[in-house]
Amino acid sequence: MKDLIFLGIQWCGKGTQADLLLKDLKNYEYMEMGQLCRALMANDNCIGNYIRNIVNNGIMVDNFITHDLLHSAIQIAEKGNLNLLIDGFPRLMPQADYLIKIMQEYSRDFTVVHFELSKDKALERLKNRATIEWRKDDAPEAMERRVSIFIDETLPVIKRLEEMGKVITINADNTIENIQAELRNKLGL
Repeated sequence: MKDLIFLGIQWCGKGTQADLLLKDLKNYEYMEMGQLCRALMANDNCIGNYIRNIVNNGIMVDNFITHDLLHSAIQIAEKGNLNLLIDGFPRLMPQADYLIKIMQEYSRDFTVVHFELSKDKALERLKNRATIEWRKDDAPEAMERRVSIFIDETLPVIKRLEEMGKVITINADNTIENIQAELRNKLGL
């Protein structure tokens, strides 16, 4: 099996689908870049304060931080002979360059799963989530910046990886169960 990378517009359900898939995948570890950054920003120190300011303003966390986190996850996976399910990385072209380089360096193969969802549907889901769980990075201004970054920066990353034959696309505008079924079918599970 290959490492899996889940990408898609915010609120497309990547985390939900990862949770469901990981119940049956053996020898996989989960790495969600956003979750790691939120954990770091919960600390009142130079790293936490720096990341908190970036994330709460809807700006992308610096590559030097995300690259180090990915490299650490890969080294841990290598030590444990594990596969990774990476959620939310790469989002920028320099991150894609780094991903390709480090995967080659460690002789790791990967498949990118693009959960495709329209901007309007994503924003509708955010409003629903905000009534249940509100995060500072869900503020309207931050939300607009994050969606713009996805459209302007991440979609070209997905296109590049697609040109390399690394991407499968899943229709994320469906029920959780149907999305999971399509995902498993396209992964051959």
